[in-house]
Amino acid sequence: MYVAILIFFFVVLVFLLLSHWRKKRIIQRVRHMCATDKQELLNELVTPLGYWYEPQQDIFSSRHDAWQKELGYGEIYNQMAPFGNMIFHSQPLYFDYDGRTWLIEFWKGQYGINTGSEIGVYCADHIIPPELRDVTIFHAPDADEYLELSCRLRKNGVPLASLTERHWWLTIFSMGRFSQPKELSLDISLRFPDLEMRDAFLDSLLENGYDLGDISIHFTTVSLNFYTDNGFKPWFLRRFYRWYVQVKNRFLCWLYARVTSPFYTDRDKLLYLYYYVPFAFRRMLRLRRYRKQPSPSRH
Repeated sequence: MYVAILIFFFVVLVFLLLSHWRKKRIIQRVRHMCATDKQELLNELVTPLGYWYEPQQDIFSSRHDAWQKELGYGEIYNQMAPFGNMIFHSQPLYFDYDGRTWLIEFWKGQYGINTGSEIGVYCADHIIPPELRDVTIFHAPDADEYLELSCRLRKNGVPLASLTERHWWLTIFSMGRFSQPKELSLDISLRFPDLEMRDAFLDSLLENGYDLGDISIHFTTVSLNFYTDNGFKPWFLRRFYRWYVQVKNRFLCWLYARVTSPFYTDRDKLLYLYYYVPFAFRRMLRLRRYRKQPSPSRH
């Protein structure tokens, strides 16, 4: 029996030593990579997931050709989000323009271990009656109908990141940062193709409780600040589940920081996870509330 115990502890010791040696090797491997190689490898890994890495601000954002574009968007995705560890405030804005119903929606909150925000632009193929809008899946517009979008994400008034791009889904995700949705605000600017679409969007803003004094208008550009949700108050069990998800998200942020403590930027942290614990790397980039995402792979 004593021999068996000694053998067991010897095996555990060898395993720990090999694991420590492997960890040191991976740390050195990542540290010795040049910045260009790191950038290229990380973008190669996250492209199949629909994202790209922006090194100046150490954030992730969505690609124009993200696979999520094929799935469109509807209110059901918001309702299912907590089951994907996503707790956020959202503001859907529906309006009719050019013979179709459009949905422009804002989000801000916690996406697993990511503090993030989104601006999404979607449309239907025809006019959708108001009573059916919540149960309709809207699709992303064609490239020539993308809007010029700009956003600046703030936490407790302090800017975290900002982006401006002609897009259908402009996002900011700051990895390893924990936030409550109420701590976040989003400065938003949208440039429309004409005054008719701008005015239809403005009418939707006013119908949803925004005041003209809180909106800046410059020709076809509308700017505003999104700081609260759309008034939806979940019932008790759903509130409890959202609280539980945020407790879990806070712990995962702490764990991510602990495991990746040898590195400072998310680029280095993720490459370290990619080599050391690949399954954890894949989990880090599940930022959107849809069906199972494709696994990262080399092309």
